[in-house]
Amino acid sequence: MYRLMIIDDEPIIVNGLHEYFTKRSLPDVEIVVAYSALEALSWLNSIKIDVVLSDICMPEMDGMELLGRIERQWPRCKVILLTGHDEFEYAIKAVRSTCVLDYILKTEGMDRIGPAVDKAFQMVKDELSVYHQREWLQEEMPKAINQLQRQLLLDVLRRTEPAGFRGLQNEFDALKLQLKASEPVLAVSFFVEEWGKYKSLYERNLMLFAIGNIVEELLSSRTVVKCVQYDGHSLVGFVQAVEQPFIEADRHQELTASFVHGTLETVQQVCRDLFQIPLSAAACGRFLPMEELAREVQRLRLAIINGRSRGAERLTILNRQDADQKKEAEQNGRLTAQFILEQLQQSVLEGSGGEWSELYSKLIRLLPENGPGDPFDMLLVRQALTKCSLVCLEELGLKDRAVSEANLLTMLEFGGETPWSEIVAFFQNLLEWIQEKRVDRLRLEESNLIGRIHYFVQNHLRSDLSLSRIAREVSLNPSYLSRWYKQTTGKGLSDYIQEVRIARGKELLHTTSHKMHEISEMLGFTDPHYFFRFFKKTVGCTPQEFRNRISP
Repeated sequence: MYRLMIIDDEPIIVNGLHEYFTKRSLPDVEIVVAYSALEALSWLNSIKIDVVLSDICMPEMDGMELLGRIERQWPRCKVILLTGHDEFEYAIKAVRSTCVLDYILKTEGMDRIGPAVDKAFQMVKDELSVYHQREWLQEEMPKAINQLQRQLLLDVLRRTEPAGFRGLQNEFDALKLQLKASEPVLAVSFFVEEWGKYKSLYERNLMLFAIGNIVEELLSSRTVVKCVQYDGHSLVGFVQAVEQPFIEADRHQELTASFVHGTLETVQQVCRDLFQIPLSAAACGRFLPMEELAREVQRLRLAIINGRSRGAERLTILNRQDADQKKEAEQNGRLTAQFILEQLQQSVLEGSGGEWSELYSKLIRLLPENGPGDPFDMLLVRQALTKCSLVCLEELGLKDRAVSEANLLTMLEFGGETPWSEIVAFFQNLLEWIQEKRVDRLRLEESNLIGRIHYFVQNHLRSDLSLSRIAREVSLNPSYLSRWYKQTTGKGLSDYIQEVRIARGKELLHTTSHKMHEISEMLGFTDPHYFFRFFKKTVGCTPQEFRNRISP
């Protein structure tokens, strides 16, 4: 949403310009008007203005003084100055201003003013475009690149579907990561066993950052490596072999893995000597496809956590042949289920259409047809579904209603003999109920919001009814309000305001003896002539002709 402000102390000029640009229907542009420099300052202090079309000579404050205020408040604003005289001194000052785009004589007419405003808006859009922001991005991106890279790599560790890896190389390239999405990866994990003298969160995060840098420095001579903080105690490293054209690929990966495994001990020693931090480490025995990384990282973390003892510096290399295939399959299933549960909860909270139903079905299909056979696994599944549902009810404010309307307390009756199909159906119905109530609430909120907007318009016809003012009243972004209102009601908000003004005007003409200029003012028109033209264009006759027709 962009804004054009028209400023002049002569109402006939302001209204004429307003009418001209309203007829042109500038896309995504709100027009506000000010009949004095002081009124313009009030607008400038309350909302962002993109383009100003202003007279130079005005009482109280001239256009040049107002220009200085605009430059300080909205330095990106484009100003077009209008004057009735060829004033050389003003023109020289205007040219020196960074905000002034053009200096136009009023006698030059709309053939000059219209294109100048179009040019001003195009400049505003260009400055906001990605093309013009590229230089800024190049300067600012390095400051945030590490955090953005970390977020991306942690997200990769949450992807379980093949579709999640399509386009991954583009994501790597965008954040200047040297990793190759199509190449195998060797995962490494590090866990701080004791923090010792490092007590604050800041100190610990700083140490994790330092450990990551040490890992990258020690491994980068023979690998492409990126190490990121996983949580408050651990790091995960992504390691890929540097291509060697004269060595067979499998052999090269084997040698690189051996180099990485041997370097882990050095990492532990450096952390112990430099920081007095005992560090446990684990690594995969061989390189694996990027799609398998999430499960392998969980295996590494479990290997460290399950074997922990206070202060010990464990060093573990996990080989696939050493793994219990049945146990590994169970762990992989649990990891996938955990990811799906997180997605399910997020989908319910966001109200993402029917996506939650697909995720729920996908989760149930992961489990045996009659549910987990192990009582412990059954408890885990029920507990996870219960937690997911309760979090959604709490976040959406539905917990009290759920007790009476959705038989929420039924879950307390689940026992070892409760059929799996009954449990599945209960949570399916509960999640459906949550979605239904969410939709009902959104519809009610929409209805209430439209009612608030209409009430405000109907009771403030003689006040400021700009899009920005109405948006503040209902606490919405003006651009969003404009799009949402049209999408919801099928008409633009400005169209509704005009309809209300016409209806109220007809009512006043029919039921009162107010003079035309009084009715014009009551409807929010500062210039009676503008009211006459507007009424005639909409109704087909002047206000006086309308009154004469309906008078007995």
